[in-house]
Amino acid sequence: MNKLSKAQIIIVAGLVLYFAIMLSCSNRQQETSQTKLENHLIDSLIGINKINDKTILLSFGADAITAIKTQKGIVVIDAGISTGLSSKFRNKIEEEFQSDDFAYVVNTHSHPDHYGGNSVFHEAKIIGQKNGLEEISVQSVNPEKIQSRLLKIVKEYESNLKASVINTEEWYNAFTQKTRYYYALKDAEFQISIKQPELTFSDSLQIDMGDVSLDMIYFGKCHSNSDILIYIPELKLLFTGDLLFKYGRPSINDSLMQDKVKWKQAIVWIEKLMPNIETIISGHGVLLSAEDIQYFNSNILEKCSN
Repeated sequence: MNKLSKAQIIIVAGLVLYFAIMLSCSNRQQETSQTKLENHLIDSLIGINKINDKTILLSFGADAITAIKTQKGIVVIDAGISTGLSSKFRNKIEEEFQSDDFAYVVNTHSHPDHYGGNSVFHEAKIIGQKNGLEEISVQSVNPEKIQSRLLKIVKEYESNLKASVINTEEWYNAFTQKTRYYYALKDAEFQISIKQPELTFSDSLQIDMGDVSLDMIYFGKCHSNSDILIYIPELKLLFTGDLLFKYGRPSINDSLMQDKVKWKQAIVWIEKLMPNIETIISGHGVLLSAEDIQYFNSNILEKCSN
């Protein structure tokens, strides 16, 4: 998204005007009014992309989750970076589907920006690759360090926001990123517990949801220790997590280059599915093309040959 809509510009303008006026208000009034205005702006910036009759992709800047309505309940792919933003996503999903029957949340991998909102879907069972349990445990071992890192990121984006011109891509990116990490910081400060995967698998897992099925395979250690691919044949959908970016650029942690056997197996699996894949959704809501996947496969196979 490069520019805000007219309605969004009005909200932004109101927010800026508020900051000019609020100096005369009490601290409590300032906080309450600012929170309301920012919430209105955040809600207005949540995008909803209807992929098909059963699937919606929700995004707020780089935060994104997908919801699929099935005969056996709603399946959510990834849960965002925080409970604050994911609560807003959940409200939108319930409005769109006229249902609050959440059956599963599938984490494409165990990085905080993909499982931070798991607990918002409290009634759903969390699915993930088994290595993710250890990853989550390691990542949450030092709460003070996490808070310090998140606070530093928030302040950096606040500086970028102040230096940006409203209604520009730079301003939009700074605002959404500041908001994402601010909500994550609040979760850390209030020590919101992480709802960890309850249903885990080593290599593959299939879930029958009545009218659709989820086929999941472990890609191997690549972007993380727990990267999976999710294929929904009835909807011709493939979810790739953070394994690749546009133009097929692989997101590889060089320390994990040893898992080449599993990479090759996953590439063979993808190649067999390609004729029946129409939509490819990456981990942060970017829609990929068949060419992106083909470039990715080539790049991975090249690295496997080295």
